[in-house]
Amino acid sequence: MNGDQRRNRSTKDDLWVPDNPDGSGWALVDWASIARGGRYHYRHAEPWEEANRRRPSFYKVVTRYESSEAHPHENSYFVEREGLADFLAEVSLAGGAEVLWHVEPCGAPPVESIGT
Repeated sequence: MNGDQRRNRSTKDDLWVPDNPDGSGWALVDWASIARGGRYHYRHAEPWEEANRRRPSFYKVVTRYESSEAHPHENSYFVEREGLADFLAEVSLAGGAEVLWHVEPCGAPPVESIGT
């Protein structure tokens, strides 16, 4: 196979060719965002079911609310692992003055956080 054929071939094996024997490496962020020009670390991962079992049961998602009408404050949400991506997308798209501040693993949410 010549160089042109290799460049035009697209297989999943061509993506994220690891720098390290453990299947990990560094790559440039190439999508348009605040992170553009930085680098991210990747690694080959386990199948979904196995990887999902290893995640914490809950995440504590902290947002920061700042508005001219209210004193700044932080809100803490306790989100089940299966709902984390959707929750983060919802806050990102519809949060208004409430922005994502940080996310951390949480073994179990406080009893007070469980709705009735």
